[in-house]
Amino acid sequence: MPLLVRPRHPHRPVGDLDAAVSVGADLLATDPTLGSVRVVDQLDELAEVLGSYRDYGPVRAYLARFEEASRTRLLLLADIIPESRGGSS
Repeated sequence: MPLLVRPRHPHRPVGDLDAAVSVGADLLATDPTLGSVRVVDQLDELAEVLGSYRDYGPVRAYLARFEEASRTRLLLLADIIPESRGGSS
């Protein structure tokens, strides 16, 4: 069984990153109006964890999509989410 490992983070198999990106992308694909504060918080936490792997292409692409979706969700949920939550803007 081949071991897929990123050189910069030898302890983190690429498959784990791909799985995390896949789950995050599925959540981002949901209707933004269906989001809840809990979902937004979890997406923020995922983006924070993945941030240290930004040099890996799929993670970089996910984080760009996350930022865009985060801005949209914040606009739609502005009345229930404190301003300090959501993307890095």
